[in-house]
Amino acid sequence: MCDAKHARGGGLTLKKSSSPMLKSVLAISITIAIFYIIFSKIDFWSVVEVLSHANLFFLFVALLLMITYLSITAKRWQTILETMDYKLQYKECFYVMMGAQPIASITPSKSGDIAKAYYLRDNIPVSKTIGSILTERMFDFSTLLLFFLIGTLFSKRYELFVIALVILTCIIAIFSPIYAGFSFHLPMKPSWNEKIQNLTLSMKLVAKDKKVVSTVMFYSFSFWFLSVVQILTFFYALGINIPLAFAMANIPIVIFIGYIPITLGGMGTRDAAIVFLFSDYAEPSILLGVGILFSVFRYLLPSLLGIPFMRKAGIHK
Repeated sequence: MCDAKHARGGGLTLKKSSSPMLKSVLAISITIAIFYIIFSKIDFWSVVEVLSHANLFFLFVALLLMITYLSITAKRWQTILETMDYKLQYKECFYVMMGAQPIASITPSKSGDIAKAYYLRDNIPVSKTIGSILTERMFDFSTLLLFFLIGTLFSKRYELFVIALVILTCIIAIFSPIYAGFSFHLPMKPSWNEKIQNLTLSMKLVAKDKKVVSTVMFYSFSFWFLSVVQILTFFYALGINIPLAFAMANIPIVIFIGYIPITLGGMGTRDAAIVFLFSDYAEPSILLGVGILFSVFRYLLPSLLGIPFMRKAGIHK
């Protein structure tokens, strides 16, 4: 899969532990508790009624958008890995990414991405694969923050615009040393310093090449633009018209809240955020329906589609 010249050592060791299982059980418990609270205030059958009348055309569009942005994500990851001289085929990246989706559905939000490192452990040091995932997350966070800035500016929510600008400035200040090629040598074992270098390697290499930065940023922007459009289709499918500027200002908040790793795939916390933030545009039962469509199209369906890829990706051997 990768050039044989790359050594297998130098990565973090994945150890069997009950900790991931404990985190999953805790995430399931918190998810159930949050939905219990939500459905104690919103009638369950009213939500079912809302979903039964969803516009199928918009749901079909949401499905096409899902397939498109998943394809873009695989290409972006392939590009980042190539900066480290790991020449994976696009098909391999896509298989690994899809094979990690079912793991993500039973773990706290986004932690399932670590399954990518498990599959590639014999070809790429685990710490380097995790570093490439962290680079992806940084581009995701920065792009979402950019959408948030644009949305708050055009919706004239200047207090949120200032907050987002401060956060973006802090991110730039924190990661500038990494992008500048600064090497961290902490007072610890050389092996641990090596692992830290591996974690930051992809960020350094991406930053060195302006063409790669532009390419990865283009993929990130495309991914999140299609994601915002898809989330809008959930509203449209249930007959809710949301101004674009308002959507761009609030959808990133919903996504950020969903990233908090305390529930399965961000479910529950994200639904509550949608009901709260968009309360001026629809009844709670309809907005909860939007949250459920979000979970179905952005987590459940990719996870189900990813099951056949688990064997192809080598996650289960």
